[in-house]
Amino acid sequence: MVDEEAGGFGAMDAVARGKLAKAVLVAEPTWGDVLPVEGGLEWARVTIRGRNAHSALRYNEIYPQRHGKDRLEPGVNAIELAARFITAVRQYELDRTRARSHPLLPIGMNTINIGVMHGGTGLGENGLPTVMTNPAIIPDVAVLDLDMKFLPDENSADYRRDFETFVHHFAAADAWLRDNPPTIQWELGGLYFPPMNTSPDHPLVQSLVANKARIGKTPQVKGFVAVCDAAHYAGAGVDGVIFGPSGDGFHGADEYVEVDSVVETAKVIAASVIDWCGVR
Repeated sequence: MVDEEAGGFGAMDAVARGKLAKAVLVAEPTWGDVLPVEGGLEWARVTIRGRNAHSALRYNEIYPQRHGKDRLEPGVNAIELAARFITAVRQYELDRTRARSHPLLPIGMNTINIGVMHGGTGLGENGLPTVMTNPAIIPDVAVLDLDMKFLPDENSADYRRDFETFVHHFAAADAWLRDNPPTIQWELGGLYFPPMNTSPDHPLVQSLVANKARIGKTPQVKGFVAVCDAAHYAGAGVDGVIFGPSGDGFHGADEYVEVDSVVETAKVIAASVIDWCGVR
């Protein structure tokens, strides 16, 4: 499928055009196991605003001052606010991963990764600070990009609502943020993967298990800890399953699959296609 690496926009386009089926099989590497579930994935951007000031006047921000008419307006360091937010997100992540799990996935896989952070001055039209190389300025903006995983039996609307509530309560505990709350941009870069939660008893899942067992070891039925194109079909109501060969080096210079496992995988898929579609 075109553009599988950069967000699955090829599959998204196919789904939008109504190119659907009763089931979908995606041959991502699974080392011969059968994976009928995967969690959902959100990309989000949290923007935290502060107030500019000269770094020489930092004392006016962090130490108690008399609030006289001659006092300069104190700065508010957005990067320091972001540091506190990162700590709070870590606790929020721990609370969620401890409270919720899925039987086919490793406990704790529903993580939040703060993968990108930009801090500086002057929010640009692109949503990022325009000045990020001058430490003499108390920064007025920090931007954090988050990779957020949720469970196969959760949905995006509830997940977003829960996170927005967390951000609201975080801001409510700070005098500045109460009046200047962080903003959240969902589907950053147009990226969103719905969850897939196909039953292990689904006929296509059972067919793959049986056909794999006939020519090799009996596969495990478990969940996919990453995301793939199957998610976009699942979001359109199509039952999906992931089954593929063995390999290594993913997203690296030496990404590969083992030839023998490709041949075995092709045999299993061919047999399961006959089981599912029948013959004429």
